[in-house]
Amino acid sequence: MLIPQARVAPAANQEAPAVLLVNDDPGALFALRSVLGDLDADLVTASSGEQALLRLLKQDFCVILMDVKMAGLDGFETARLVRARPRSRATPIVFLTSHRASDLDRSRGFEVGASDYVFMPVAPEVLKAKVQAFLDGAPERRPVRALAPGAHGEAPDAGIERLILEHAGDYVALLDPAGAWLYTSPSYRAEFGAAVGPGARYLEIVQVDDRERVRALVEHPPAGESHWRLQYRVLGRSERYFESDASLIRAPNGAVSQLVLISRDITERKEMEAYVLHQSFHDSLTGLPNRLLLLDRLGQATAQRERQRAQVAVLFLDLDHFKEVNDTLGHAAGDRLLQVVAERLAASVREGDTVARVGGDEFVVMLVELHQLADAALVAEKIISAVSEACQIEGSELHIVPSIGMAIFPGDGGDPDTLLRNADIAMYHAKRDGGAHYCFFTAQMQEVASHRLALGSALQRAIRNDEFVMHYQPKVQAASGAIIGFEALIRWPQADGATISPSQFIPIAEETGRIDPIGAWAIRQVAAELQRWTGLGFADVPIAVNVSALQFRREDVARCLGAAVDAARIEPAMLEVELTESGVMSNPAQAIETLHQIHALGMTIAIDDFGTGYSSLAYLKRFPIDKLKIDASFVRDIATDPSDAAIVLAIIGLAHVLELTVIAEGVETREQVDFLVAHGCDELQGNYFSAAVSNEDAVGLLRRGPFRIEATGEHDDNRAGGA
Repeated sequence: MLIPQARVAPAANQEAPAVLLVNDDPGALFALRSVLGDLDADLVTASSGEQALLRLLKQDFCVILMDVKMAGLDGFETARLVRARPRSRATPIVFLTSHRASDLDRSRGFEVGASDYVFMPVAPEVLKAKVQAFLDGAPERRPVRALAPGAHGEAPDAGIERLILEHAGDYVALLDPAGAWLYTSPSYRAEFGAAVGPGARYLEIVQVDDRERVRALVEHPPAGESHWRLQYRVLGRSERYFESDASLIRAPNGAVSQLVLISRDITERKEMEAYVLHQSFHDSLTGLPNRLLLLDRLGQATAQRERQRAQVAVLFLDLDHFKEVNDTLGHAAGDRLLQVVAERLAASVREGDTVARVGGDEFVVMLVELHQLADAALVAEKIISAVSEACQIEGSELHIVPSIGMAIFPGDGGDPDTLLRNADIAMYHAKRDGGAHYCFFTAQMQEVASHRLALGSALQRAIRNDEFVMHYQPKVQAASGAIIGFEALIRWPQADGATISPSQFIPIAEETGRIDPIGAWAIRQVAAELQRWTGLGFADVPIAVNVSALQFRREDVARCLGAAVDAARIEPAMLEVELTESGVMSNPAQAIETLHQIHALGMTIAIDDFGTGYSSLAYLKRFPIDKLKIDASFVRDIATDPSDAAIVLAIIGLAHVLELTVIAEGVETREQVDFLVAHGCDELQGNYFSAAVSNEDAVGLLRRGPFRIEATGEHDDNRAGGA
């Protein structure tokens, strides 16, 4: 174990060496202070990278102990900025990180200037020894004292010399009571020349706008004070800030005889403070105001308009399918697209309005001086048109469209938070209706939003309490009427006997991140049911399980499917996988890899809702799939709508050319059956044969035998499953 060397305590008039502790976790800062508390050091804390930079502008440190993962400026970026400052370029930086830190992260840390790494958790003795080593290697500190000329029996000139020696990097001056220069250090004379020479007065170097304030402080210091500090701008080629420590020298009779100024250039500190302030209120990617600044401006606008009885509009904007850009082209392309959208939004509003970025692909526009709702609608239309224009990103032409929700002050909310929430609610209604348009908030939307919130909470309970059940809808061979498989469809029964439709809760599950546990449960449940059916003698009847687009994009989806099959000890071919066309096409390159992984397990893959997405034939022929399912929206009117009939015929023909089995879903009438059978559709599914039924009723359908397919010339009702 390292034994720290004995350290001589500093003299009473010396500063203790300082250690800067940087972590955005208050608990971690408390722990560090507790461990290092008995060291002979001044422990200074900062709860963010930005705050650490401000600390460095005001104080020097022997060593900085900093967390790597922090909100806002992380440890790497903070270290880079520390190293960029000449004054802190040599300050040792020790990164605190977990054992899970990658070699790449460690390498990056040393690249930005880390002196050492400490991997947490660490024994307190080891951490103290490391810090003590840096303290032992630090140069001795001298106290910064403003010694008045003539103090301690010294002559004024000797006092000035001592001031210059102790504050060699500062500007030192002596003024008479009228403010004329009596003495200036070489640094003053080199900087300001004749402006600090004989006969000149101190105000001549101060910017005009600051002179009256500085004059008042110098000539009329705070009552009872002999030492005080002031900040001001000085004249020069560019705007610079000075900070001066002022001290009075009194004659034996008590009258002020001289004034000592010890000044320093704090321009860099002011610039950093301005930078940190700007970063606190602006989005770092787009430069737009962030949520904090938006709320402040919205609060001011609503307060002012309330007095004027005017309206304020809040437009909440979300980019449809933005995630697909990130998934397909990468985050750099997504970031560039967000910058383009920000530029187009800023160009679409008037001076005085505000455009803010409040989330990943979410923006808010605040319109002031609004005289009628039609004005807000016109701006929304202008924004949709501007944002929807194609743009070139990394060689790809992208078309992105926004959905916009609008809330109007004061009718839709009397405070900023309510207005934002209601505009957000309206935006989801616009998105639900297809996107690329706007929607005004209504009270009914609030009821829907409250219902959705309650449903989301109930979903969590349902997952925890295993409240879902599976129903099974048969797939019928068109040639024979035999049941050749089932599709598993999830149901959520309620205590009152009602059942919540998947169309109601699945979208909420996807939005709230709860679709993964539901999807994993469905896969396990279907595998277990297949095991049970095998024991009943139906080992050759596969069941298809729906895998959501979000679940399909997970890297472990194939492993999840394989694990369920292994646990149930069933043949992989008995578990079919159904994927929506849009889910597969959101990232075709990744989809091909995942589909191959699933296919390698021996499972059949079907593309569901085919015809409703935007499949590329070039990709379709590369996908290792086995079946296409014609969406029910095309099947519904095939007997009466020539367009739907033509689409269905085209899909059947395409599937057969690609040697794929084609299934029509949503079959409900005899006319649909006759059309599909006559034109070569391979399999049929729909309520004409049977609705989705419980597992016991599904077994009953298997035992009854095939459905009747051929026309009898009389009413033929297969809904009961009769043969």
